[in-house]
Amino acid sequence: MDGSLFVSAGEVSGDHYIARVFEELRSSGYSGRVCGLCGDESRRAGVEALWMSERLQIMGFSEILAAIGDILKLMGEIFRSVMSLRPGVMLLADSPDFHLPLIRKLRRGGYRGKIFYISPPSVWAWRAYRVRTLRRHVDMCLPLFRFERDFLQKHDVDSLWSGHPLVEEFAGEPLDEMDIASRVVCPSGAIDPDRVVALLPGSRRMEVEQLYPILSEVAENLAGRGYSPVFSVAPGLSDGAKNYLLPKLASSGQNYFEGRGRELMALSKVVAGSSGTATAEALLLSRYMVVLYKLRPLSAIIGKILLSHIFFAIPNLLANEMFFPELLQERATGANATAELLGWLEMDDEKRGAKEARMRELAASMGRPGVYDFWAGRVLEAL
Repeated sequence: MDGSLFVSAGEVSGDHYIARVFEELRSSGYSGRVCGLCGDESRRAGVEALWMSERLQIMGFSEILAAIGDILKLMGEIFRSVMSLRPGVMLLADSPDFHLPLIRKLRRGGYRGKIFYISPPSVWAWRAYRVRTLRRHVDMCLPLFRFERDFLQKHDVDSLWSGHPLVEEFAGEPLDEMDIASRVVCPSGAIDPDRVVALLPGSRRMEVEQLYPILSEVAENLAGRGYSPVFSVAPGLSDGAKNYLLPKLASSGQNYFEGRGRELMALSKVVAGSSGTATAEALLLSRYMVVLYKLRPLSAIIGKILLSHIFFAIPNLLANEMFFPELLQERATGANATAELLGWLEMDDEKRGAKEARMRELAASMGRPGVYDFWAGRVLEAL
């Protein structure tokens, strides 16, 4: 084994985590080689991209089945590279359907370096049998939430936690609402910054294709009531998703914001959009969110069979109740989403204030700043 670090991230969020850990490693004096599967952010930070993570940005079970040939080819390439390079440490993030088989293949092939896993699979929610792979083959899991660490430790998986990365990123970050409002593209005239509703269709093309028609109906409904719906076109949007979404927005004359989703959420009164990291960002900003989740039919059937937990959204998992409404599959319609949003917008001040206080309480349970330094420290110890 040498003193190099091999990284692998198949999602935009995982690539972000890898990029930030890389920056912490460099600032701590580590000068070894860092290479692997990553996205644009890690590449810009200085990670040597042997493969780009867009090859893994697939949503849903049936979509994975359709792309299985390409996935196996990529896994084989990474396996051969790791066995040739023999890095001292591997740092993985997200993408369990790819990373768990890769981990098993590497261990069976004789790789004996340390394996760290940021944001490991949600074994507490579904496919609990995967905990066996983590226990046998992963040296350290670095989950995002305290309850995940507790579950993993209960099942004898080495796991450490200090906080969610978003807590660090939001700490001391002022968001200028006037500046954000000035950057909204408004084909039909200026928005009312006091009546903005943020619409987040997701980051992957398949996800955007599923949610855009629903959110477009929401936008039309709310605009008719005097609100200013604005679509998020986030920097992390895949090229395929962006090439699909921007022409749709232009042809329909809808408002949109090409910046970080959290900026648009900070400007908004309420949010509707895809399940995922955005739900945690909304919580940290004390913005109520209507969560939409829609898969293709085969993916949905398999998900219902395998899923053992009743919540998808992070705030609901933290609260252990349906705090943010979740509109899944057939319930994910424009009419339902509009009704939920108007329920919040038209809620009396006292009730809304109590819910905002609960949001602040849940946000406080997400830990403290300093997680990237914490993760980098564990990796450095292993290197």
